[in-house]
Amino acid sequence: MKINENGLQLDSFEDIFSNLANGFKAVYGEDINLAQDTADGQVVGIFANTTYDLQTHIARIYNALDPDFAEGHELDKILKLIATTRLPSTKSTVDISVEVSKNVTLPSDYTIKDINEQEWIITQEQTLTTGTTTVSFEAKEWGKVEAIANTITNPVTILTEVISVNNPLSAVAGRDEEDDISLRNRRNKLIGYRATSLVSSMLGKILNLENVTDAIIYENYEDTHDDVKDIDAHTMWVIIDGGEINEIAEVIATDKTVGCGLKGLVNATYTETFIRSNGTERTHIHEVKFDRPTLTNASIRFKVKKRNANDVIDTEKIKEVLEQLHFNIAQNITATELYATIYQAGNTFIAYDLELSKDDGDTWVDDILEALCDEKFIIGKDDIDITEE
Repeated sequence: MKINENGLQLDSFEDIFSNLANGFKAVYGEDINLAQDTADGQVVGIFANTTYDLQTHIARIYNALDPDFAEGHELDKILKLIATTRLPSTKSTVDISVEVSKNVTLPSDYTIKDINEQEWIITQEQTLTTGTTTVSFEAKEWGKVEAIANTITNPVTILTEVISVNNPLSAVAGRDEEDDISLRNRRNKLIGYRATSLVSSMLGKILNLENVTDAIIYENYEDTHDDVKDIDAHTMWVIIDGGEINEIAEVIATDKTVGCGLKGLVNATYTETFIRSNGTERTHIHEVKFDRPTLTNASIRFKVKKRNANDVIDTEKIKEVLEQLHFNIAQNITATELYATIYQAGNTFIAYDLELSKDDGDTWVDDILEALCDEKFIIGKDDIDITEE
């Protein structure tokens, strides 16, 4: 075992055993019998195993100092150096449009049910003015509680001022505790964001908010309208998947530059309080806009054939591995990458003639399915068509 410019170099078990055997022979003579069924051979084997186990333990300690290799609690400890912690399990969240006939305060336990009898509650007391206001709700239960658009419409807490409630967008599903791989990837992003531009700094803060699964920021710093992304001059477009509206509004309000416009259908405010020299307070209300991603079901169709006559093709398993794919906002789907995913379901078949569509099959492509600036692809089992030939 040694440490050099290539890092920690461990000896193999065979090398350790050979070195110990040579040492024994140097002491007791070349004719010593070190076969495994002899006492001396067993002693050398015990020493070799102990040395190998010790080296493995040293390697674990060595790797625990590197966030790219540390695991579990060791990774948690080293990430404290950049003020980052593992994301815990979370609850699903959803934006609810609440229409009220007059000003009313929703209590902190205000509850709504969806069509599956799952309950959704607000996280804190909310005061609403006459009209329609978007309010963040969370699932009562932890984990992946799902609700598609326009299904959370049944108030459990009855207030006469509330005319209607509805979720125009699907809920953002909760998550399990962050695993080591995801935590390392997030760390790498955070380091980059914290060290670059104001926009990147804002993005890093947003991505670090609880329940935020993805985000992207576009900015048009020109004097003319951006026709490609449909952004006005000197305007920023923030698109965020998940997260509390109030927390998002605070980050955007405090990080955006003076005079920068905002684009988005989600409207929120952040109230900043200042103390005058005489001790009295003055508040400034920041108007904030941002968007949620547009979710698009990507359709996939392809053919499969058996490699050998007696092979069995598990099409359900193929659909399961495809359904588990996760795409980021504005991320394209590449056909060649999907083939790699398909073969995770087994090696008893050959897949070919794969095509993709995002308009319910009106048009198909066989190379890249391009996403719009605010588009996020999802794949469900019903979106997958497999033809076995």
